[in-house]
Amino acid sequence: MKNKIKNLFCKNKKKEIEKLKKQIKKLELENKKLAKINEFKDDVISAISHEFKNPISIINGYIETILVNRLDEKTNQKFLEKIHKNSARLSELIDRLYLVTKLENQKLKPDFQNIGLDSLIKELIKSFDEERIILNLKPVTITADRNLIEIAISNLISNALKYSKDKVTINLNENKLEVIDKGIGIEKEKLDLITKKFYRIAKNDWDNSLGLGLYITKKILDMHNFSLNIESQKKKGSRFSIILKEDKESLPQ
Repeated sequence: MKNKIKNLFCKNKKKEIEKLKKQIKKLELENKKLAKINEFKDDVISAISHEFKNPISIINGYIETILVNRLDEKTNQKFLEKIHKNSARLSELIDRLYLVTKLENQKLKPDFQNIGLDSLIKELIKSFDEERIILNLKPVTITADRNLIEIAISNLISNALKYSKDKVTINLNENKLEVIDKGIGIEKEKLDLITKKFYRIAKNDWDNSLGLGLYITKKILDMHNFSLNIESQKKKGSRFSIILKEDKESLPQ
């Protein structure tokens, strides 16, 4: 009888220990999540304090000048345009932070549908300097969230145009989309870092929007099971490739 009680006690004790271990593991996971959230909040606060300060200072400076001085119509219009430009800059920064927050919290649910990628690109470049873009597009249909894939491609085109004086080439076939520039290029050792959150090579270098552009692009592509390949040489240019599917001819037989 004593042995039965002892065995039952040991069995119950083991169950309690296992239950306790599971609870501890669950708490550890929750702590990691909270630590990650706190780290993200710190990054956001730091980014806001640095990146928002400049456009706000510029806006305040122009407003103060307009209020204090009697300016001619031409100068007044010029200052108002500067205010508008920096207001748009602030709006862009806020939009990016909001998008990253949704991506981080996995609260973004893609609306997948069949999209003509070649048609989307032709429409998208209308918001850029079209004369600086060379298109080599084949008809390609993908399954994607139109708004998100537009953001991803737009980030690549924007970077290419911003940091290249020459024309930018966009190639598209059924396997990949390429955005090629002959701009400033990126050092080899930094290629793995430029898609990291809040990473910036240098001030006003590559992604001057909080260091989030390429991070957002990669996150969006991951959601679509696409991948981003980056090739670059300093002072020679870069090739950003969105891999839509593996090229069978390039695979080993």
